[in-house]
Amino acid sequence: MDALEEILTGGQSFSWTKKEDGSYEAVLNEKVYRVRGEEDFLCDAFLRTYYDADTDYVAARKVISSKDELLKEAVEKFPSLRILRQDPWISTISFILSQNNNIKRIKMLYDRLSMAYGHEVEKGYFSFPTPEELSKTSIAELRDLRVGFRDRFIMDAIEKHDILDRIPSLDYPEAEELLMSITGIGKKVASCILLFGFHRMEAFPVDVWIKKVLNAYYPGKELSYFEPHPALCQQYLFSMARYIKL
Repeated sequence: MDALEEILTGGQSFSWTKKEDGSYEAVLNEKVYRVRGEEDFLCDAFLRTYYDADTDYVAARKVISSKDELLKEAVEKFPSLRILRQDPWISTISFILSQNNNIKRIKMLYDRLSMAYGHEVEKGYFSFPTPEELSKTSIAELRDLRVGFRDRFIMDAIEKHDILDRIPSLDYPEAEELLMSITGIGKKVASCILLFGFHRMEAFPVDVWIKKVLNAYYPGKELSYFEPHPALCQQYLFSMARYIKL
């Protein structure tokens, strides 16, 4: 199992593209990054923070592995899984795109928005558009890009993008409520944005995959069962649910 592939392209980020030679590319921080392994994240200051390299995941995985057999198997199968520290704006639009969608199509829409409204940072490589850049769009243009019913959600997120600046100072329920003031953002999408865009590790997004694994393996259990590492447990269960095809 390619652990790096699961981290970069397994549903928490849509910035990365796996190349035929096994490397990964992404336009982040006004630069094209090319990586082959974990060591590439450790020798660059931006990537080191992005990869959350200084968090003690080894200790967290020991605690998670001790909870039950499914989580133990998940840690063994994805031994270096972690939560990336992503840009809040990119995460907001990415998880608006994620609604009723699959990873392949979310990535396709992410790339279309980048090419249509981002700026070229290297020949053929485009940044994800800033709120200012994306404000040039319209409902009609978004429909042409095939974002579907998410078009008006994106338009409202553009208009209200300033609220993202307030999130770090709020407690979790307040932050979640504020994000849900954007049209189309419900509890699940808000929790994804808080986790992947703001690194709020108390988040536990519940989507279709997580519902399946909770019903199959944890009937009647409260989400407090997954403390003190709920977000990381959720990510392990998400990866396992897709791997074992629940």
